[in-house]
Amino acid sequence: MRSKKSPTVYKKKLLSTVKDFFQYWKKSDQQLLEEVLDGFKFDVMKEGDKHFATIGENKFEIKSKKSSAIGIFLANIPYFVYGEGQLIWDLPEKVAEIQRSAIKLIEFPCLRHVTTLETYLILEMGLRSLYTTWLGDVTTIKYKDHKVKVKHPTYRRLKLYLRKKGWSIYKVKVNGEVFPFSQGSLLTWASKFIRDERADLAIRLAINVRNLLAHGELEWELYPTLESIKSSSFLVAMMFSNLKLRKS
Repeated sequence: MRSKKSPTVYKKKLLSTVKDFFQYWKKSDQQLLEEVLDGFKFDVMKEGDKHFATIGENKFEIKSKKSSAIGIFLANIPYFVYGEGQLIWDLPEKVAEIQRSAIKLIEFPCLRHVTTLETYLILEMGLRSLYTTWLGDVTTIKYKDHKVKVKHPTYRRLKLYLRKKGWSIYKVKVNGEVFPFSQGSLLTWASKFIRDERADLAIRLAINVRNLLAHGELEWELYPTLESIKSSSFLVAMMFSNLKLRKS
């Protein structure tokens, strides 16, 4: 027996849930998120006393249609917000490694929270790797009267270097730009390589959920799918493609 709930059934609750925790909120998100939730839907099948949801080619057991809607949406933000993607392997090795891990974890229903965290880590590591690529082989750091050149920098090493120096993060310039020391500022920095509003919302919202998971603050049962991994992979590849276009 198959049924399809109207998106409006979940819209109010999902909108309220997201607004309750969304740290990286922009003024334009309200309308865009409402549009996304208007189109949010998933198929539900009942087999005996059990309910199964299907997303793409993914089928998984859920507790109930209504109570599982939030967990389905939050675990598949890249897919529901941005749209279908595909696995891209021409990415930095660290990103590809996380991607492989997420694909393996998807086979274990008991690890759904870990799978979701790993899936969204694709996006976070994608941002860090994007910044590392943007830095180039040699980076110029300026702080007041200090000017330092660093060879083969990475986002992590540069962040650690600035911490050890004790320099004010608001006055440090890296390749002529303010260093994005926090995750929020890194998202702002990366926005120039994200030309699609839905892609921008998907990345910000997914990373916010990742933060909650990393600190054990997400209370809902999650239902991640391979579709979410594919969309995350595609979003990272899109950012790198836009970086190459800006450099050319």
